[in-house]
Amino acid sequence: MSTVSDISQSQASEGSRIDSRRFSGEPLLLRLDLATSAFYASLKDEESKRLMEIVARTANLDIANRPATKKELKKYKKPGYSDNTRNVETKYRAKEERLLKSGTFDPQWGLKWLLSYVVLVDSSVFITNSALRLCEITEEWLDALAKDVCEISDSISELKQVLEDARTELASIQLLSDKLPGKFNSACSLLFGGDLRQMHIDPYLPKWVTALQGHDLSASVEPANSDLMSLTEAQSCVDGIVDLNSTCTCCGSFDIRIHKLAPVNDLGLAPVCVYKFDRQTMKDIEELTLLFEHDIIVHMRENMVIEATLYKLANGQHFIDSVTMVWPSYTPLDYVTLL
Repeated sequence: MSTVSDISQSQASEGSRIDSRRFSGEPLLLRLDLATSAFYASLKDEESKRLMEIVARTANLDIANRPATKKELKKYKKPGYSDNTRNVETKYRAKEERLLKSGTFDPQWGLKWLLSYVVLVDSSVFITNSALRLCEITEEWLDALAKDVCEISDSISELKQVLEDARTELASIQLLSDKLPGKFNSACSLLFGGDLRQMHIDPYLPKWVTALQGHDLSASVEPANSDLMSLTEAQSCVDGIVDLNSTCTCCGSFDIRIHKLAPVNDLGLAPVCVYKFDRQTMKDIEELTLLFEHDIIVHMRENMVIEATLYKLANGQHFIDSVTMVWPSYTPLDYVTLL
């Protein structure tokens, strides 16, 4: 997988290794392109081809950006076309060198980028529930590459592990996206300050404001939208955990990295140890605890990252709302910017 960071400078250290799968004089980028083209031609259905085009584009192997023309590639290594063969190799080598100036060839990083950022944000794959099929196509493609490209074969076990993680986590990400922030966090958002509280307050219904500020059950009015949590339900969710007169401070929007999961307690909530994560320094900057229901933590994995707004209550308890994204544990966050 060659990404924006493409083709490896580490090849020099492996140059003395003898391997029948190496093609003398052929640039790595050319070997990847030829093997990818052959694999694409073997696909029968349009959906598989569409998904493979996403993979190829991510790997800088899409047809539109080839350094050589289709006609030149057809004549490549054919008898009587030695000048064409040298010309094709020269073009691919020049592109490979340009790519090397911006990074290295890192198949694992590229695969993680494809199965996180590209799948979740930069294509319609996740929306159409084709993400798992893309994993299958990618594995078939890697198997095809491994037959002729030793740089892929050498790391195929690690690449297969990334694919296995993706199959598990992409399904979990979809469920978490639907369920987060969870009932307890939603209740805090409604009662103490947050996105839900703003949704419930109607300037034309002053008693809503009174009810929210005073937590007066007798004055509460059920919202017209049945999907919104009621005050009664919210108060029940925080009962025994947070004083209803507690004050709340908004800490801001953060990347929140899941560090350690714990069992559900007697109140039906699991304390999850998380870190506020700084992408600029790639370091955890503060440890804190969030509370989630069982139907949420069963889909969480350590090192998943939740983009959300963080709040702190007077008793020290934190909660989140306005969840904008959930990233798999394998996402290369050093290159993912907040959208």
